[in-house]
Amino acid sequence: MFDVFICHASQDKDKVVRPLAKALAAAGLTVWYDEFSLKLGDSLRRSIERGLAESRFGVVVLSPYFFEKKWPQAELDGLFAKEITGDKTILPVWHQIGHKEIVRRSPMLADRVAARTEDGLDRVTEQILDVLDPDRSHRTRDGVTVSVRPTSIRLHTGDWSVKTPVLICNQSESPIYGVALKITIDSEGVRSESIEAELDAKGTRMEGVAADIAVSPDVFGLDCIDSEGHDAVVVFVHTIGPHATRELIVRGTHPVRSSAHIDLWSFKTEPPEILEQPSSVAFPFELAEDMKIKAIRARLRRKA
Repeated sequence: MFDVFICHASQDKDKVVRPLAKALAAAGLTVWYDEFSLKLGDSLRRSIERGLAESRFGVVVLSPYFFEKKWPQAELDGLFAKEITGDKTILPVWHQIGHKEIVRRSPMLADRVAARTEDGLDRVTEQILDVLDPDRSHRTRDGVTVSVRPTSIRLHTGDWSVKTPVLICNQSESPIYGVALKITIDSEGVRSESIEAELDAKGTRMEGVAADIAVSPDVFGLDCIDSEGHDAVVVFVHTIGPHATRELIVRGTHPVRSSAHIDLWSFKTEPPEILEQPSSVAFPFELAEDMKIKAIRARLRRKA
């Protein structure tokens, strides 16, 4: 079985289809794409029919070239036939084409929410992954994908404190760094200081040192009030290895019924620096929105 079949015109391969197929495959999907799936001597028609029949979804790259070609439109007909069962199959991607042209060329696709390559291929990749794996939130940068689940958690029942494992997954073949998660409290009257966030011990051994105090960049956090006035905790995970998962245990301590949602903000593909002076240490970071910082969280130990 394939997760996705990519339906496209050959003229769109270089700029869109090939890098998109590679990004989806790097994120762990099984992709039917002609350059991946066809071998010397294969029957084109039979291979395409097998790909269509055995794929959960069809990513259709709609462009001016698409509507000029016979094979892509025949593949689209096959995907429409699969949707007769009632299951959503077609995931449209618009490339250098507008709504009026889609209405003229294919009215049945015009009312569907589409990804747009003008937003960048990383964003297109995220949107496709969010459909195929809706229990996770995905972020893609330069074809490298990170995911987090769950995206919403309970903090407290009113009688019981709730402890939840949040899994942060590097779905690429290279290490990633500086993964930023935002835990936003959904319940009124619950402060960010009441959230405990403890990361597993699989991280970097690198530390910043100030005098006789060693400061770990893994995990580093901020108690904040975000741009919409909500209490939130921003957690920075320093390092996640290739195809590795880090576990962040989140627990609410304020004894009222409460919940939070989790957003995967950003990550880096190059390791962040640690800045040191004899009595000071600094970890450079960036915030994805304007926030009021109330407190800084860090893991400290006294050097022997």
